[in-house]
Amino acid sequence: MKPLVAAAWVAANLATSTPSALGREEPASHAPVEGREPTWTLGSGRTLSLFPTSDLYPGNLADPHKPENAALALIYTTPRIADSSAQRFALKAGGRLGVLRLDPGEAHVRSWQLSIDAGLDFQADSQRKQDAIGWDGSYGLTLTTASRGPYSFKLAHIHTSGHVGDEYAERTGRQRIDYTRAELGLGAARRLGRGGRAYAELGWGYGLLTEEQEPWRVQAGFEYESRRTLFGGRFAWYAAVDLQALEERSWRLDAAVQAGILTRAGGRRWRFGVQYDDGRPTMAEFFQTTEAWFSFGFWVDL
Repeated sequence: MKPLVAAAWVAANLATSTPSALGREEPASHAPVEGREPTWTLGSGRTLSLFPTSDLYPGNLADPHKPENAALALIYTTPRIADSSAQRFALKAGGRLGVLRLDPGEAHVRSWQLSIDAGLDFQADSQRKQDAIGWDGSYGLTLTTASRGPYSFKLAHIHTSGHVGDEYAERTGRQRIDYTRAELGLGAARRLGRGGRAYAELGWGYGLLTEEQEPWRVQAGFEYESRRTLFGGRFAWYAAVDLQALEERSWRLDAAVQAGILTRAGGRRWRFGVQYDDGRPTMAEFFQTTEAWFSFGFWVDL
């Protein structure tokens, strides 16, 4: 159960700060302010900030493979991983952590942000003493940019490594295939009205270690978040759809639909909801398998 320990460590060491107007409030001056990120005003009028909490290109809500924080109960309608049950538990830890941000001193000029992506995605079999089925580790760097206009963009480098759980391997004799994928990704997103967002992304993998792996990946999706009208104006409802297809899966369309309620606190977005997935498991060692399942629980977006 080492991934659980590592996941808890990652979650406990994630820092908080305050949001900004492309996600963050600007300090009144360049003097240090407790609870806000260190910020300097440059001679050009631009501001340079360390460790921004928000991002210019938010993570795709319904993407089940991105680094994120979540605790989920999984109910499978189509379990296909050999010798695994239809009731499982998933624990995820990580996300996108802002490192450096450059904001303009005038409107209609783009902001730029450099972030670290890191995450652990662990899955256990609830009907077999929570034995670990498998887990993924990922890390990388992401450059994002946006202006006050509707478009935002990202350039990302992500490394993903898949692993088989010790208990699962001992019980079934399943050996690790050493799934490893280093990917360069491009993404573009557009705000639609007040609460809508659409995105499209293209990924190219290299350094692939198994003969079954192929380089190309495409992804698209749509999200909507309402105004805060629930529970006395404290929560909003949301819905999201994510579609992906990989060359190494013969371009089969993997679909995910998520809906629930959300709120924001401490510079983070807290979501409570349900998701339905029909596609590849979140454990890359089983990428050739196709399953269908419901996820119930909560997600925390950094």
